[in-house]
Formats: sequence, C-alpha cells, structure tokens
Amino acid sequence: MAIIYQGDAELLIGASNISLNCNNITIDVGFDTSDATVMGDTGHRSVSTLQSVNVTATVFLEYGSSSVEALIYAELGAGDTTLVIKPSSAAVGSGNPEYTITNCMVATFSPIAATVGDLATATFTATDGTWVRATS
Repeated sequence: MAIIYQGDAELLIGASNISLNCNNITIDVGFDTSDATVMGDTGHRSVSTLQSVNVTATVFLEYGSSSVEALIYAELGAGDTTLVIKPSSAAVGSGNPEYTITNCMVATFSPIAATVGDLATATFTATDGTWVRATS
C-alpha cells in the first residue's frame, strides 16, 4: 500500500474547477440504516437504506462576479448541485477514485471569516444527494 501525499486534490462545483482556491476538503459517504431485527434475534440487525454524504471544504476567498465566492453563493440552498471530488488531479483510477455527488445541497457557507494578518477563507458544507465512486 502506498502512502498518498495530499496536496493536489481536485474539487469541481458543476463544471467549475475550484481546486486552486481549495485549501481543505473532506467527504464522508455512507448509508442510512433501518432496523431489521426479527423475533428470535439475539442482537440488533440493520440494513442500509438511502445513501448519505457530507462534504466540507475550505477555500481561499476572492470576490467578484465570476469569483469562487459568487459560485458557491449561487449554489447555496439550491439542492441540485453536482460536486466532483478526487484525491489528485491525475487520471481517475483505482489509486485515484473519483466521487461524483449529484443533487446535493450547499447547506452552509461562511463568506466572511476575517482575521487580521491571515488570508481570507470561507468554509462550505454540502449534504444529501447521491454519490457514485468511479475508478475508471
């Protein structure tokens, strides 16, 4: 198993690549569960139901009509956003899986987070939707 250097992740919102503004990204994927325990079971049994996904990203801010701030703000609350995330900008493969999240919602966005002497950053979270993992 190779250890991965994380310094080259790729994040697209729709067709817009915001990787050069992105400082940090986390994606959590999984499934909701429902209880499937039946009479005679000696422990709980669960089955997976709907997919779950949560994305958190921190970006360096810039303002203007075609800026990353304007792009994220336009998706805020829409519920039909597509995100594409890879650990590296290299080609998709087993060592560089691509996660595509469709119909997610940019649920929170902090467009102003200022500290004297620091670069301006913003954090946004996206939730819900459907995710697919591709390796080719």
